[in-house]
Amino acid sequence: MTDQSLKLASEFPPADYAAWRKLAEAALNGAPFDKKLVTHLRDGFDVQPIYTADDLDGDIAQIHPSLIATNSQLAAAPNADEKTTNTGANPAATGWDIRQLHAHPSPKAVNDAILEDLESGVTSILLRFDHAARFGRGARGDDAGLGGVMVYNLDDLNHTLNGVYTNLAPIALDAGAATIPCAALLAARMAREDDISDAAPAFNFDPISTYVAEGYCPTDLTTALKQAGSFARTMAGKFPNATAITVNSTPWYNAGATDSMELAISLATGLAYFRAMVDAGMEGAKAATSITFTTAIGTDFFAGIAKLRALRLMWRRILQASGIEGCAITINAISAEQIISKVDPWVNMLRTTVTSFAAGLGGADSVVCLPYDHAIGLPDGFSRRIARNTQLILQEESNVHRVIDPAGGSWFIENLTRDLALNAWQKFQSIEDNGGIINAIENGSLVAEITDLWQKRESRLATRRDPLTGVSEFPNIDEAAVHCETPDITVLRTAAQHRATPPDVKIGNDFSDLVTAAAKGASIEQLFNALYGDPSLASRMPPLPQHRLSEAFEANRRRASAHKMETGTAPQIFLCNIGKVADHTARAMFARNFFGAGGIEAITNNGFANGHDAAIAFKQSGSKIAIICGSDTQYAEHAAEMAKSLNAAGARKIYLAGHPGDNRGAFEAAGINDFIFVGSDVIATTTTVLDHLGVK
Repeated sequence: MTDQSLKLASEFPPADYAAWRKLAEAALNGAPFDKKLVTHLRDGFDVQPIYTADDLDGDIAQIHPSLIATNSQLAAAPNADEKTTNTGANPAATGWDIRQLHAHPSPKAVNDAILEDLESGVTSILLRFDHAARFGRGARGDDAGLGGVMVYNLDDLNHTLNGVYTNLAPIALDAGAATIPCAALLAARMAREDDISDAAPAFNFDPISTYVAEGYCPTDLTTALKQAGSFARTMAGKFPNATAITVNSTPWYNAGATDSMELAISLATGLAYFRAMVDAGMEGAKAATSITFTTAIGTDFFAGIAKLRALRLMWRRILQASGIEGCAITINAISAEQIISKVDPWVNMLRTTVTSFAAGLGGADSVVCLPYDHAIGLPDGFSRRIARNTQLILQEESNVHRVIDPAGGSWFIENLTRDLALNAWQKFQSIEDNGGIINAIENGSLVAEITDLWQKRESRLATRRDPLTGVSEFPNIDEAAVHCETPDITVLRTAAQHRATPPDVKIGNDFSDLVTAAAKGASIEQLFNALYGDPSLASRMPPLPQHRLSEAFEANRRRASAHKMETGTAPQIFLCNIGKVADHTARAMFARNFFGAGGIEAITNNGFANGHDAAIAFKQSGSKIAIICGSDTQYAEHAAEMAKSLNAAGARKIYLAGHPGDNRGAFEAAGINDFIFVGSDVIATTTTVLDHLGVK
């Protein structure tokens, strides 16, 4: 093959952006280019329809840190010559760590599930403790067994991790305010193993995020920061490969934060921990390697990739400004709970595939793919298998992990990374300029900003500007319900109480004292009380509300489902279709999907030539509400007649599918009560219909 044969485009004139833009605008037939082809992100910047090499002229070095240091000279500006390329970090040989979340209340059930996962490809475990343990309590309260495994002492943990070699399968803790007592249990268990020199547990102490997510911290946040520094220093001495601190930004994301806002909060929180660790006497490089970042990944595929690349880039800036070079950042990515739906949960498999794929391409060190039934209840073996196989297929069949920074060099991804980093850096600087992350939390400004962001997101969801497949788009109101296991919490609580025989031991508040006491059988409650003492010193705030994008739709779907179970019939709306099928199909389908998003069944037909026939069919249907569907031409000729006939037939409320335009007054005079069209509030409309139908 000659060189000439490879010049596939040699016969075509060279193309440039200006020529493409001219052709694109001509194809739009006068529609605004910025409105039709430019995507306006919630973060406040735009995504263009096409990028070229010229777009890389914008330099990421516009990020200029303006930080006030305590023990480190955090004042250096970024390298002006550095681009965004190579901000990924996939280990090409082994791939990322496939991590599985376990939160079943029964230690035995969790142990069985863990062993099955580890035998089937999972490489690490995220162990979530129940609500009682997270708040330093035992099995006696009403919160025992809720939200996690019922582990209250070393014996419970041993039963949970029976047969698990922690030097081969790292254990990551999710233990809330009781992370240090739970870490003492894990340390006591690991001390019984033969070789833990290679063990790399993730203790995940994160008092700031815990305070925001759960509304509780056993001390004030300033004291908690000092404790974090001391804890990290202690763990670095005991477990050289462990990570003591995590910056978990998922509560902020699930509350409504944008990607850049989540990144800014991550940086501000990470910097607060880093300073505390240095204040505690840790060397800067060791402090940096003791911190991990836990980040939520949504279904915006490219934004997920760019977010991880931007986080790595910005954290490296902070470390460089601290005089630390070549220090890797550890990122744990998890499917955002915000994206998981309860209705049509099978679509969650697609959503979590997107999140896992984006996390892998973005260079995550570990990835948690949530099971498709995560929002419904406890996952079974099937849903856990699907979750882990999603990642295994990406690695073993798609070989995603064998390319370092596979998104690097893409003009689009590089620009998106740059814009996201610059946007997040400005927000980060604003947090720092106003006193840092703790001050932003305590004065309420950050929570207020996140709340406002969520309210704006709610509006976009309700009007379907942000569509949700299977929820607001293409809903299936006849879907079969997914049933999850419902363990007998009363039996599990009784068993846990019988297991609990806390020894009468004196416990010091040094971590070594906690480990010694844990080895002797001390409970989490005892360790917690010894460590924190006076409960009146605790800090409390309203927990940051955690949202799911589908929650408002699910509320109406629950109403409709309950009505169907009680009466045998779903709430119904009659489609008054005008004329031939070809004329009314588009708007009839629109109406069907629109009301189906609220669990309302659409009674359809092949169309009516006049109001008399439509009224007869309406009466026979038994419905109380109707919607007229047809073309604009048909509306001008028949809508008023149809409305009058439907009203005479007893319709309580009549809708029309389509924007009324200048005909609104005439339509309303004929008896049409409301209109649905692109941009209508689906939640408000379907709620009103359910109310009119008498659905409780």
